[in-house]
Amino acid sequence: MLRCECIESSVDRYSLLHNSLTCTQICSMSSPLNNELCASQSRQTSPIASEPVEASLVQALLEHQSLKEQIAQQTQLMQLLTHQLATPLTALGGSIPLLAEPDLGAEHRQEFLAVVQQQVRRLKHLLQDLMALRNLETGVLATHAASFCLPSLVREVMADLRASQVTCVFNAAVPFVWGDRWQVSQVLVNLLSNAIKYSPNDTPIEVGAVVHQSDWVKVWVRDRGLGIPAADQPHLFERFYRVQHRDRHNIKGTGLGLSLCKLLVENQGGELHVESTHGEGSCFSFMLPTANR
Repeated sequence: MLRCECIESSVDRYSLLHNSLTCTQICSMSSPLNNELCASQSRQTSPIASEPVEASLVQALLEHQSLKEQIAQQTQLMQLLTHQLATPLTALGGSIPLLAEPDLGAEHRQEFLAVVQQQVRRLKHLLQDLMALRNLETGVLATHAASFCLPSLVREVMADLRASQVTCVFNAAVPFVWGDRWQVSQVLVNLLSNAIKYSPNDTPIEVGAVVHQSDWVKVWVRDRGLGIPAADQPHLFERFYRVQHRDRHNIKGTGLGLSLCKLLVENQGGELHVESTHGEGSCFSFMLPTANR
């Protein structure tokens, strides 16, 4: 109801102001009677009084444009969710009935169970991204900063992803870092998942960290996959943005992961950066403060 009232209010104000402008435009038509009426109206109207009208018109137009953008974003979100939910639900719908077949062999049963587990993880990650993004944007998600071991967290994330082509590159001198452990884990999950997804033929992926300027630790994820066209790089962290190129036409995604990563990293007081060459690979990096800073 609140959104509807805002829209009605903006529309009413816009219509009223538009009608007043229309009268002024009519007065400018080449007619002696219109000219006389216009001159009379101008004599009775103070220039100061017209300023609030112009300001109100600008405000109404801005509100109208903002509401249009919000509606467009919500529509786009629903379209993306419909598309993203369709694939795992279809896979689950095909695999679960087969598991109930009494004559299904043990080997095939394990294959279908693996499909079910994979699709359940996919739905879980999608839900987590959506919830975290909403909570970050509304200020609901609190940051619980603490000291933690970064290499241990990376190994946990790698074990969950079961990524055999990912290699850890850590210096023994990497100190404990300060931040929200769960939020940093979500950044690593998204960056590593993207690196795996955009690295065909199991090309190698590296994740590592190095001390930077004594009080910070630079964390990076590097792949030798598809890379990102230069024209797309400025838009990578925009919500819903996805690179449209023939070399990744069959790779699915929501366009939420990197925008979520950006917000989560900023929540730790750092920044997320990317260096990429199309056709050669990408390196995403972010900074975390050391625990003894």
